[in-house]
Amino acid sequence: MAILPPAVQGQIAAGEVIERPASVVKELVENALDAGARRVEVRLAAGGLDLIAVRDDGEGMVAEDAQVAFARHATSKLARAEDLPTVATLGFRGEALPSIAAVARVRLVTRRAADAGGVAVEADARGARPAGAAGAPPGTSVEVRELFAETPARRKFLRSAATEVGHVVDVLTRLAVASPAVGFRLEHDGREVLAFPPVADARQRLVQVLGRARAADLVPVEAAAGGYTLTGFLAPPRETLASARLVWTYVAVGGAGSGRWVRDRLLLRAVLDGYASLVMRGRYPIAVLFLGIPPGEVDVNVHPAKLEVRFRSPAAVHQLIVPALRARLAAALAPPPAVLAREVAPAYAAPRVDGAPHTAPAAAAQAPLWTPAPRGFASLRFIGQIFDGYLLCEGEGRVVLIDQHAAHERVVFERLRAECRAGGIARDRLLVPETIALPAAESAVLAEHAAALAAAGLEGEPFGEGTFLLRTVPGLLRGRDVGALVRAVAGELVEEGASAAAERATDAALATIACHGVVRVGQRLGAAEAQALLASMDGVEVSAHCPHGRPVAAELARTQLEALFRR
Repeated sequence: MAILPPAVQGQIAAGEVIERPASVVKELVENALDAGARRVEVRLAAGGLDLIAVRDDGEGMVAEDAQVAFARHATSKLARAEDLPTVATLGFRGEALPSIAAVARVRLVTRRAADAGGVAVEADARGARPAGAAGAPPGTSVEVRELFAETPARRKFLRSAATEVGHVVDVLTRLAVASPAVGFRLEHDGREVLAFPPVADARQRLVQVLGRARAADLVPVEAAAGGYTLTGFLAPPRETLASARLVWTYVAVGGAGSGRWVRDRLLLRAVLDGYASLVMRGRYPIAVLFLGIPPGEVDVNVHPAKLEVRFRSPAAVHQLIVPALRARLAAALAPPPAVLAREVAPAYAAPRVDGAPHTAPAAAAQAPLWTPAPRGFASLRFIGQIFDGYLLCEGEGRVVLIDQHAAHERVVFERLRAECRAGGIARDRLLVPETIALPAAESAVLAEHAAALAAAGLEGEPFGEGTFLLRTVPGLLRGRDVGALVRAVAGELVEEGASAAAERATDAALATIACHGVVRVGQRLGAAEAQALLASMDGVEVSAHCPHGRPVAAELARTQLEALFRR
């Protein structure tokens, strides 16, 4: 056994921090933001393999610090292990510059505003050395050349220049969202790729990043509880993507400094739970959330690239985010107040208790996200049913097409939810319990979530190998095929995961019960039945989507219809 040479140690350590050109940009730009920069410029050549240059107008460094900065674990951000729980800067590990120098040639030029001139330092895998005085404006510039030139195996795994530039754009965009007062510019091979001038706040930065049309639909969300704070913006549930690439979550310790973008499963789960029953499985919403954490309640030192964190009280974080998102989306998707039936319990409102999240009252003043029937669905003129599944209606200068199954499913789901919260769903006890054959995994997941199923009106227990004994059924499903229902519920819970939270398990069961107990596509409806369904849609707070996330209605404005005929 032998101790590895320093150069090999450096390359191994660099492999944890520097994966591609975007990793270099992230580390250098984070250093610039920590130095108080108000403008950051990035230049790339050949996708970042030939050159990565990052220039900022931050506070700069003295000559001694400039060379020490290339020593591993040299940092000005903390001095003792006790400082880690309260570190609020983006960088703190002292690994960025030595890791970059281990796999590239680096030249750093820095100058403080009070100094007459700047100093230069050059570094590579052999170490750092002074390069003399240098003329430079206040701030720091870092040039990284020939990235991974000495490690061709690393270069082989990189993608095309265009792909690598795309990763850099993603990194800069996420950093820019958390620092709206800072200007960012990216240039590749002499062509400007990205430019975000400084703006006043996060909403204006999101206009730059997402575009004016998409940013206009974002609704603000705010909440606070137990020292935690939450601010952010939520897109309508109709705006979904196939991946979570636009679910951006930021964490700031003590609410100080720029929020750190993190890739955290707890935060993603909380966002998905907040959008539950509004977004289809396999689709992801657009959400930007800034979470302020009390000092000592989060560990940011769990990933070499600082992309992950560990919360001391995950439940507190989840309980802050989910009700805030649900309440905000429910308010934004609610029918106009004049037509909302108040006798139905709010779909998402949580009981107020001491320490519970408090949402900002001003948030509810924003225009609704979804208004196919501004005066209520009951005010629409029912024209007819097409394809035995869609209600064609007209009113308010638009044509509205409603999926009868999705609409009825949402209405029944919200009513079942209200019943469940009020003390339990009405159920019928079977005179002879029904035995239902199930795979072992599905029978086990039903047993695990027995309490959630009982709340939904399905009481029973495993009965031998591969069999589930059902004792009660929801009154809504009297006379229906309960065996098919139980199999569907079991399948839903298996997809949710064996450790699904009780609330998610209950909602999954209620959604399946609603799906099996309502009017279906292919079923003819008379005018009176159609009008009754339209009226019932005005009696729930959220009617834009079925509980599985599919849209309930589509609209076509009169102007759009006339344009089809060139009028």
